[in-house]
Order: sequence, then structure tokens, then C-alpha cells
Amino acid sequence: MKKILCVAMFSPVVCAGHAAAADLSGVRLFGVADAAVSYSNGGDHTVKLNSGMGSTSRFGLAGTEDLGGGYTLSFLLESAVGLDTGAAGGTTLQRDSSLFNREANITLGSPRTGYLKLGRQYPAMMSLALDPFVGVSGFSPFTSIVGGNSDLGNGASMGDSRISNAISYTSMNLGGVTSQVLYAPRERNDAGYHRTADYGIEAYFTRGPLLYLGGQYNVVYTDPTALVPAVKNIWSGVGVQYQLGASTLGYSLNVIAPETAGSRVAQNHMLSLVYQPQPRHTVQLALMYRNVAGHHALNSFTAGFGYSYNFSKTSSIYTRIGGVLNNSEGISTLAATPVSAAGNDVRVLALGLRQRF
Repeated sequence: MKKILCVAMFSPVVCAGHAAAADLSGVRLFGVADAAVSYSNGGDHTVKLNSGMGSTSRFGLAGTEDLGGGYTLSFLLESAVGLDTGAAGGTTLQRDSSLFNREANITLGSPRTGYLKLGRQYPAMMSLALDPFVGVSGFSPFTSIVGGNSDLGNGASMGDSRISNAISYTSMNLGGVTSQVLYAPRERNDAGYHRTADYGIEAYFTRGPLLYLGGQYNVVYTDPTALVPAVKNIWSGVGVQYQLGASTLGYSLNVIAPETAGSRVAQNHMLSLVYQPQPRHTVQLALMYRNVAGHHALNSFTAGFGYSYNFSKTSSIYTRIGGVLNNSEGISTLAATPVSAAGNDVRVLALGLRQRF
């Protein structure tokens, strides 16, 4: 399964966290079952059962055929699953119901020529391993803060977490440097719709598992509504990660810049740490500062802490503790906690179980 996901996501750092899957006559079934009990407070107290606060609960099918000469043809189908309700799939940013909402694509290529991928896939973005919580929407401060842009103006968005109708090419590794370009047409000719949904480029340099340096530039066009026309958003960023003994340290900057009258620009700085002194224990820490240029009352500081006790390579029990300190008009949140009034702080505490297969 690691080989399949590395082809699919083009990042050896990200791939390392996925478990091996069973080989079922050339097609592999894989997934994660994850559920947690959480307490959150954004002005009002809530206790609930959450699906996927440690890892997104999901299942998928994947397969690869060796075509010879170093070329492979592979597919990946991956669906989110809500362990709290049993519901599978989700809704895309364009409000399309999707069973395989996480990924649905096919990839052709080789290490010598690079890889062509067609279908729903990740945007051209830096490695998710820069986030110690790897973008898990159930808790990740990165996903909550960078994705929370309603206070930047109408139509502000970093886009969907996966891009539909996407075409991407990832280059061969040239002296440690790999790049990716992605284009996704909107596939609509209605008045007001931009012909492009998303396009972007990312590049990164790696030196074995010790060092990662990356950057990205994405343009996202929202769909028009009855009140808001299509808006162009620029999502850019840079990041670095370094492994030092049992610790992995990182820094990243993500900038969201909508191009519409009266909009605001947000800079999101994140410091990260993953500490694993031995296989049974994993500690994660993320510190984020959000700065909205010229509107400091919207600024916020977010901290997220995680600890996992790993019974085995596939099973663990974990805790998540986090909070957001909002300035007087801030509405930043964590783990989808409702903020009942601007300026309210947010607190989250969770205990969960996770099993990979």
C-alpha cells in the first residue's frame, strides 16, 4: 500500500504514515477506523462522538500493474467513512455527492519520465507531513485555520481538499528536486462560471528522509452564486522540515489572497514537532499564528497537542488537546467547534481509538 500511495501523492514523507494492506488478487483493500469522544467549547459546551480525530476514517481500493521498462499503471479509489453514523463518501466543494470523495484516479508513468494522473486528487500542494496532524480535518489546526476564510471576504477560499476533473504531471527526481503541475477545467459553459476550476504548481527538494524544502502556488476559482460572482483566490506557501534524531521539526507559511473588492489577505505561520522516541509513543505539536493584514482584530493563535500510545503498527489509543485564542473580532476555530460570538476562544479535548487495515 505504501508504494501505491507514494505514486498517488508524490511525497515520500506523507506516504510513510500509511499502513500496509492485504493483497487481494492484485487489488488491495486498505483503510482506517477511527472514533473519538470529544469535549469542545467555543462559547457553548458540546460533548460528542467524532469520526476521525486521529486519522480520517476511510476505506479504499488500489492496484498497480507493471507494464515493463519501469512503467506502471495504477488506480486509487478512496472514500471517507463516518464511524458515528456509518455514512460513506461526502460532498465536494461544488456540492456534488461523491462516494470516493477522497480520491478517484488513475496514474501512468515511471521514475525516468514522471507520472501522469487523471481524476480526483490532491491539489498541487506541499507535503501534508509539514502538519504533524497530516491535515486530518477532525482536529488539525492547519486544516481548521488555513481552511477557515469566511472573514476574508465573499468568495474567499483555499479550494477543495481534493480537486475533481484534475489532470496532473509529476516530474522525475532531478538531483533531489521534484515538481508537479495540475490543471482542472470547470467543465461548465454557464454565464458567470470561470472556465478553470483550479491550477497550480508545487516543487520540493529532499535529502533522504532528513530534509524537505517545498513551495506551492495555486489559483482557485469559486463558483458564482446568486449574491457573489466567481472569485479568484491565490493560495501560496513555503515550508521546511528537518529530522533530528527522534524529532521531526517543521515550519510552513500559507497565504490565502482573494482577489475581490474589499477582501483581506491571511498569512498563516505554523511551527510543528513530531517526537517518537520509540515505536509505541508518538507526540505531536502544532503552533499556528494567523495574521490578517490590516485587520489585526481578526488575528488568532492556535495550539494543538497530540499523544498516541501504539499497541502495534496498526492499532493505537490517542488524545488530542487544543485551543484557539482569538482577538476581539476573531472567529478562528478548531475541530469544527462552533464559535458562538466573535472573539470567543476555543477549547477542544478528545480521547480516541484508531485501527488501520
